Amino acid sequence: MVQLVDLDEIKAALRIDGDDEDAALELLCEAVSEAVIAYLKSGADAFIEDGEVPSGAVVPNRVKVATIYWIGVLRRNPDNDTEGAFQLGYPPLPVVSMLYQMRDPALA
Repeated sequence: MVQLVDLDEIKAALRIDGDDEDAALELLCEAVSEAVIAYLKSGADAFIEDGEVPSGAVVPNRVKVATIYWIGVLRRNPDNDTEGAFQLGYPPLPVVSMLYQMRDPALA
């Protein structure tokens, strides 16, 4: 499974100590990474090859930050959207704001 950020980056950004949440964070990272790639469509082709981040490829910082933010939202509020950040079928609005310019706008 593809991961746009590694576990250490997630834990540092979200200020998580210990390893109690590692399995859950890995699962969230894989799910969110897939969703970010799906949102970007061919915009992710610059750093994704055959569904993986190839060795030597650099994931843009705004993609990393958007991914970590989305993981944080799901970790903090797993049951609902208390912040009103989601629209049906779209990432949270702050994620959209960070990634919109990179997105391939094609309808298909």
